[in-house]
Formats: sequence, C-alpha cells, structure tokens
Amino acid sequence: MGSSIGFYCADDDNQHLQMFAESLGLIAVSLRIDIEVGHASVTGPYCFLSTVPKSKLHPYGSPPLRLTDAKDPMLGFMRSYFANPYLVAGHIQWSNDVPILAAQTKPYYQDIAQWIKNNWEALPGRGYYIGPRARELVSKGAEMVNVPPGEAEFTLIPV
Repeated sequence: MGSSIGFYCADDDNQHLQMFAESLGLIAVSLRIDIEVGHASVTGPYCFLSTVPKSKLHPYGSPPLRLTDAKDPMLGFMRSYFANPYLVAGHIQWSNDVPILAAQTKPYYQDIAQWIKNNWEALPGRGYYIGPRARELVSKGAEMVNVPPGEAEFTLIPV
C-alpha cells in the first residue's frame, strides 16, 4: 500500500517542489524511457521521481519503453496544475509493494513529505496541502478539484 501526500499547487509551487526533489538527487522521468518530462505539468502531469539516472532504469514491454516503480526505485509524482478555472490536485506516492525498492525510496518520500508540511499550508479536514501561489489562485476564484471535469459522454446502465 505505501503512503502518499496530496497537494494543490501552481507552476511556481511545482517548480519549488521539483527543485527540492532534485536537491535530494531525484530525477523526474516520464512513464516511458523515450519521452522527456515536460516543464508544463498541465501537458503531462504524471511522472516518476527516480533515485537512479535514466540510463540505470529497467524499461519493459515490447519494445522495452515503459517504466514502473515495481522494477526501479521511484516515487509516483502526479504534478498538480492550474487549468483555468480549475486547480487540479497532485500527489507524491511511495509504494511498498517491492520491499527492497521501498527501503530505497522511503527516506526520499519522508523528506519530500516533510518539506511539503513545512513549506505549504495544510487544508483543514482535507488531508491535503496547498502551495502559496495556489492559495493566491484560490483566493481569486480557482476551484480545487481532484480531476478536471471531462467532456466525455457516457450512458448509465441500470443493473
């Protein structure tokens, strides 16, 4: 199961969080070895924070391009982002599914969670934190959501 810490943050807040992660030696990597992580989280918010360089990761699949925290020491990183008028939640996730990898990543997760708790405001009753720039956006009317509303059509089927 592991553990996770949720948050709302704007691009500036994300940059500070990523800079802290990098100061710990973590590297942002995409879900695929052949794709770079973009700077704008709105264009691809989910990635990993790897404890090892990209060249030491173990991609899988055919061809072997996909990455997973079940094969390498990485934390899941859903970057929060602002898509006007929505401030979309993000999180850092530590998995303990593979004990040897969990032992390697747990100290990094604990350091990042502590940094978030020390630098961002805890939201009452929500178990989430909010970065300072995100707080400004909310004060100007941004709506905090877990996922942005979609435009997909669906049909409810009674069972």
